[in-house]
Amino acid sequence: MRHLIPTALTTGLLLCSVASAEKLTIWVVGDETSPKIIQPAVDLYRAAHPDVTFEVRAVPGDQAFTKYLAALASRSGPDIITGYLSYGIEIGKKGGLINLKQKYPALVASVAKTANKGIMNAITSIDGSLYALPYDVTVQLLYYRTDLVKSPPATWSDLTATMDKLRASGNKGMIQQWGNAGWVGYFPYFKQAGGSLYDAKCTQATINSAAGVTALNYYAQFYTKYKAPTDGWPDMEQGLENGDYALGMTGNWSLQSIRTGRPKLAGKWGIAAMPKGPAGNTTAFEGGSLIGIMSYTKVPDLAADFIKQMYTTRTTVAMIKAANDLGALWLPAGRQDLVRQANVPASLKTVLMKQLDASAGPPNCPGWEQSGDSVQKAIQQVIFNGQDAKAALDDAAKTMNANLSKYGN
Repeated sequence: MRHLIPTALTTGLLLCSVASAEKLTIWVVGDETSPKIIQPAVDLYRAAHPDVTFEVRAVPGDQAFTKYLAALASRSGPDIITGYLSYGIEIGKKGGLINLKQKYPALVASVAKTANKGIMNAITSIDGSLYALPYDVTVQLLYYRTDLVKSPPATWSDLTATMDKLRASGNKGMIQQWGNAGWVGYFPYFKQAGGSLYDAKCTQATINSAAGVTALNYYAQFYTKYKAPTDGWPDMEQGLENGDYALGMTGNWSLQSIRTGRPKLAGKWGIAAMPKGPAGNTTAFEGGSLIGIMSYTKVPDLAADFIKQMYTTRTTVAMIKAANDLGALWLPAGRQDLVRQANVPASLKTVLMKQLDASAGPPNCPGWEQSGDSVQKAIQQVIFNGQDAKAALDDAAKTMNANLSKYGN
């Protein structure tokens, strides 16, 4: 592994020059379109460094974590990876990713100025280590039929009142897609009630707080009282298009797919921020992916320099355009200021930017990844089996605390 050059890092210049005949291998989580989104970054980098070659390949999401651990075990494979938000801490703690905050502090400081704050919080370890940087972001949004809902609900009480009115008129009300009947769907209401999954120092789970119980009782009624569909991935767009549902909730990807694939909805739909809860906020859940450098790479400075260039305005805008040309909506988590360059109508973009500012990612506490299923079970016990919300969340908290002890340092 190369040694750090202190002067270069102090000034934020990761490389004074790039060594000739070097290669970067990049594995990108996703389908065959994923490498095409990062390709402009490759092309622009090669234009400035023609002796550097690249190999970019897609890795299916359900195989990525296993493949990355196999690469670490063999100490061969990608130099750079993208992955889901948990990968940074999970693989980093196994020694698989370079601690960028330690090795490349100027790069981290630069990206932190423009990155989505919720994503940065989610991928920063509780000891301050940062094994990857934000790559892209997805956020929950409230979609609605403008011809069926006079104004989108702004508060919890507005939301239930709107559903009461809709159902009285024969409409089915609201359909949730992303996170339906699970912890991702529950998460925004939990945050809007003032909840936190763990305490500030990740010493104990706090999901079973009064805020957690309030949020779960509120969320459960979507299914028990308002009869929202409970299947894993309801077709929200179809539900809005045929008018069965006037309200829907899913990620920002539908901003693109509705406009390109649902012509019958033209002029009849809009988006709004999540409703304000008892704590006075409109927090939405956000997910996304990150980008990091494998610890065994022989070209760490080259990899860091490529990533640094990826966050420049020219490169990020080129990546956004590449996604647009593919019919996709790619939102740069490391350059939230450039989300305005996405191919989204101005009225929708204003709401999108507002919601990105009021969003939060999954917790960064040890053992969360191993606890997600227990939290999901607790939420569904209340929704489907009528279990008391406090009792269900107490059960989830026990598992979360056990995993804190097991996986914490």
